[in-house]
Amino acid sequence: MFPTRKERQAELLARHSGMLRCPVCHGTLVLIHTDSTASLVCASRHCFDVSRHGYVHLANAGYRSKYEREMFDARRTMAANGFFSPLHDAVSQKLAEYAAIGDEPFCVLDAGCGEGSHLARIREEVSKRHPVEFVGAGVDLSKAGIALAAKAHPGLLWCVGDLANAPIADRSFAVILNVLSPSNTREFARMLKNDGLVIKVVPGERYLQELREHLYMQPGNRTYSNAATIERFATSFSLLDCEQVAYSFRLDQQNLAALIRMTPLTWGAEPQQLAKAYELVDREISVEFTVLVGRK
Repeated sequence: MFPTRKERQAELLARHSGMLRCPVCHGTLVLIHTDSTASLVCASRHCFDVSRHGYVHLANAGYRSKYEREMFDARRTMAANGFFSPLHDAVSQKLAEYAAIGDEPFCVLDAGCGEGSHLARIREEVSKRHPVEFVGAGVDLSKAGIALAAKAHPGLLWCVGDLANAPIADRSFAVILNVLSPSNTREFARMLKNDGLVIKVVPGERYLQELREHLYMQPGNRTYSNAATIERFATSFSLLDCEQVAYSFRLDQQNLAALIRMTPLTWGAEPQQLAKAYELVDREISVEFTVLVGRK
């Protein structure tokens, strides 16, 4: 009889549970597996069940993400339609080069992973460039995002967790990815192996420029600067690289609707603002990211 998804994910968790820690007492977690249940348990008997889809909830009670399933569904649509492909290629190339000089297994954490499309695509691309045992894990505070990730991308570790109190053991990962998501540099430094890398992706100055111009009349809302973010990153890590990834993407009706649901630029927008945004159908939009690479 073939193992179920939950059983396969439980086996993966059993092999790599040493990367995780209890969010309550920070103790080591081990997998306790019976015929009907699988749970991660620490020495203090804090217990965290593995869901039927194979992810584990390691956030303390009371924490809740502001991001809902609709946004993650939209991001997954945009990822499937190639919106992020040049970015994924650029990050994958950097990871493949680093994997070629590092030890196996190659352990990568996506901190703020959402629905998992970035980590899944990057793992696929890295494996094409440099065959390596790629151990990938994604952590996000949104249960909706992690549930989607676990359903769509088995073979990776998925955890609901708070990046301010990450359920990750010290010095467990060679690389931490942080793609268009808030970061916690102190926790990142703790979770990284010695000489580990952080790859942080932030919007470039022309990211979705045309959408901003259609949404907002005030000049201050039409422009964006990531200078402060880059400066903060460079004070926390040794900045090795700062690359701009810029391209254009055509917005057919499906992609435009998904983009409007995905981007925080439209959250709270008035109906007349959204109507202006839909004028972008069948037009090219600017996509620009800044990829920061820092060493612990």
